[in-house]
Amino acid sequence: LKVGEKVYVIKVSAGGQVDYSVADRYRVDSIVWLGIIFVALVLVTARMKGVGSLLGLAFSFAVIIKLIVPWVMTGVSPVLACALGALLIASVSIYLAHGFNKRTSVAVVATVFIIALAAVIDYLVVMGLHLYGTGTEEAVYAQFGETGSINLRGLLLGGILIGVLGVLDDITTAQVAVVDELKKANNSFGFKELYRRAMSVGTEHIASLINTLVLAYVGASFPLVLLFEQYNQSLSYIINSELVAEEIGRTLVGSIVLIIAVPITTALAAWVIARKGEPLSLDEHGGHHH
Repeated sequence: LKVGEKVYVIKVSAGGQVDYSVADRYRVDSIVWLGIIFVALVLVTARMKGVGSLLGLAFSFAVIIKLIVPWVMTGVSPVLACALGALLIASVSIYLAHGFNKRTSVAVVATVFIIALAAVIDYLVVMGLHLYGTGTEEAVYAQFGETGSINLRGLLLGGILIGVLGVLDDITTAQVAVVDELKKANNSFGFKELYRRAMSVGTEHIASLINTLVLAYVGASFPLVLLFEQYNQSLSYIINSELVAEEIGRTLVGSIVLIIAVPITTALAAWVIARKGEPLSLDEHGGHHH
């Protein structure tokens, strides 16, 4: 610490004596500036689409903080709270981010359907791996809060579901956009041709996103991997531990859902467009926006 630095201080009074200790450095100002830079880059790069994306992001955070968390703390099943929250986020934030049009509507329908499948896959993986949600200290400490006992397994199931939703948005909106653009390029394409060509793009998307997903989870749990390595634990023991098995479960669920999302979304979009006989949007600048 240096003179002039801002810090958080804890005051402890005991037996007529008052003690102070430094709890942590003050980082809020830096975080605010990083946030401003992020918002500015989004607006400059994506313009109006960026505004929609930021509104969608704000809505997602509002649902998590103002609905899902209070529901769980008041005793609602974490799985039910997260599932309802995920459906609400999918139904509203995707429209905010990508616009109110037929293309987005198809992506929302696909996302909601896949969330339901993801919930089943999530349950089967967690039960199959005998995970109980006790892999992190934070989850265990939550048991001793003012709200009383929380279903940790349900918390794990719900958390995985929310995480899956984050990558689903990308897959569904991208695949619907690909099918739509193919129809614009050649209006004679029917269901089979639209599906075949869009799946060619989708398989590339799967390969890149799964790699991204795995590396993101490994990066988040990297200190844990180093900890096990320092104590010379065998690979089988490391994989078997609840701490690592939870991350493996998250990765598996996310990857499986990504894989099945591509053909389902592509088939739905191709069927809707082939049935209509025309593209979902008639603008000349449609595309895939993150």
